[in-house]
Amino acid sequence: MSYNLLNTIDSFSEIFYVDATSEQTLQADLKAITPGSAEWSVDATWHWLASQGDKTWLLYFDNADDVELDLGRFIPSFGNTLITTRNSQLCIHADEDADSRVGGMHCEESKALLLYLSRVERNEENKKLAELIVEVCF
Repeated sequence: MSYNLLNTIDSFSEIFYVDATSEQTLQADLKAITPGSAEWSVDATWHWLASQGDKTWLLYFDNADDVELDLGRFIPSFGNTLITTRNSQLCIHADEDADSRVGGMHCEESKALLLYLSRVERNEENKKLAELIVEVCF
């Protein structure tokens, strides 16, 4: 099954990146999501996200590799969540119908994603730089 990653990303009104390396980074990044809040807490973040009405947001937990971390405490029961990890035990958080394994990206997909997320002008110079970065990373 193939899908266009950039179309998927464009379907969200907001994407919140959360460093899931440790409990401290998780809490700090989750608290920072709530804009201008007098109360900076994970609960305040859940309340704010729940109040977003018809907005479709994505909560992206990156580097959730610590097997000792109870990630389930930080995943809301609503909304959209993506977890990147090398810890196969975290598949318990995946929807039963979801494909919990993602394969590698092709060079062209990687280059397109890099250009999209960096929000730079898509001129020839930037395309060449993105290609060089992707080649080094592969």
